[in-house]
Amino acid sequence: MNKKIIFWGTPFFALPGLKALHDLGLVNAVVTQSDKPAGRGQKLQVSPIKQYAETNNIPLIQVDDLDKNFVKELKKFLPATFIIVAFGKMIPQTVLDLSELTALNIHPSQLPLLRGPSPIQSALLQGFSSTAVSLMQLDEKMDHGPILGQMELEIDPNDNYFSLEDKLADVGGELIKKSILDYLSGSLESSPQDHDQATTCKLIRKEDGLIDWTKPAEDIINQVRAFILWPGSFTTLKGLELKITKAITSLEKLAPEEIKIDGDRLLIGTGTDALQVLELQPAGKKRMLAADFMRGYQDKLK
Repeated sequence: MNKKIIFWGTPFFALPGLKALHDLGLVNAVVTQSDKPAGRGQKLQVSPIKQYAETNNIPLIQVDDLDKNFVKELKKFLPATFIIVAFGKMIPQTVLDLSELTALNIHPSQLPLLRGPSPIQSALLQGFSSTAVSLMQLDEKMDHGPILGQMELEIDPNDNYFSLEDKLADVGGELIKKSILDYLSGSLESSPQDHDQATTCKLIRKEDGLIDWTKPAEDIINQVRAFILWPGSFTTLKGLELKITKAITSLEKLAPEEIKIDGDRLLIGTGTDALQVLELQPAGKKRMLAADFMRGYQDKLK
């Protein structure tokens, strides 16, 4: 069996998987999305996968459309098996069928739980104490194919999206390294998912970040952890637009959205216990400690 891989990925999350395959000498080519404008200056942003491929002289295909011209370029690197980690685009079945063995995908949840586009955010949002990374064979349905391996990971109560994504990315790299040679040799067995136990997660939208202060404090904290990257957890208090970026529960009881300033503590009422804001970001400003914020804005909150 030919032991060559075409790796598909774009963001940082995909990088440990690419490194693991490159260390094993298996990468025949890399497919990543084209450079995209980002930031206030809208400068073209190079993906971490492109940076790694160019640094290590790995053949690179950048793509916007998976059209006939792309397929022609891809075929130069066949035969090979595809591994897809956060590529960021739907790949047509006609393209997946070019993979020598069934194409593989890394999904950051304990499948069949949290199928869909936001498994990391959803695990945090739902208050999971653990999650996993799954290595699966792709079929024609979303996150539906047979499982080749899973590695579990505890979620620390202090984890937010950034820290949990980092941990899951590393676990994904370990899982690929542990499994890929056996898969290529035909000795790795797969297990069908228990579809009756499947749950799904949705695409996150900007409006999901609006804080509902009638919800329990723990739910709001989980929202802050989950949406720290985007869209943020935002609210308007006394006319001030804010994003809450870090918070803990307080045993004090306040009415939902009621504000209490206690020394250098900023407390806000929820549907249960009060929320103590530790860090926040006023509109148009940098992220700051709540104590620093109150030195400049305390009078406006009264």
